[in-house]
Amino acid sequence: MEPHQSPQHLQQQMRHTGPGIASFIISLVSMLAYIISVGAMGAIFANGFANDHSWTQSSTTGVTVVTLILIGLFAANILGIVLGIVGMVIRNRKKIFAILGLSLNTIIILSFGLMFVILMLRAGR
Repeated sequence: MEPHQSPQHLQQQMRHTGPGIASFIISLVSMLAYIISVGAMGAIFANGFANDHSWTQSSTTGVTVVTLILIGLFAANILGIVLGIVGMVIRNRKKIFAILGLSLNTIIILSFGLMFVILMLRAGR
C-alpha cells in the first residue's frame, strides 16, 4: 500500500470475491431452474389428470426426473451457501455478491423447505 493512496481509492481497487460471485450465479441459475422444474412438474400432473386420471410409465419417469433435478438444485443451493460464507470471510475484497448469493440461496432453501413441510402436512389429510 502506497502512503499517498486514500481509503476511497483503495475501495475502488478492491475486487469482488470469486466464491461470492459463484454463489450469486448459483442462486440465479437455480432460481430459474426451480421455476422451470415446477412448471414441468405441473405439466406432467396436468397431463396425467387429463388422461382419465391414470399414470403412465412416461408420467412416472417424468416425475422421477424432475424430482432428481430438484434434489440436484437443492445440493447446488447448499454449495452456494458454502461459497457465500467463504466469500464473506475473504479479506480485502468486496463482499456484495457473497452477501447476495448467501441471502438468495438461504431464502431458496428455506422457501422450498417450508413448501415441503406444508405439502407433507396436507398429504396426511
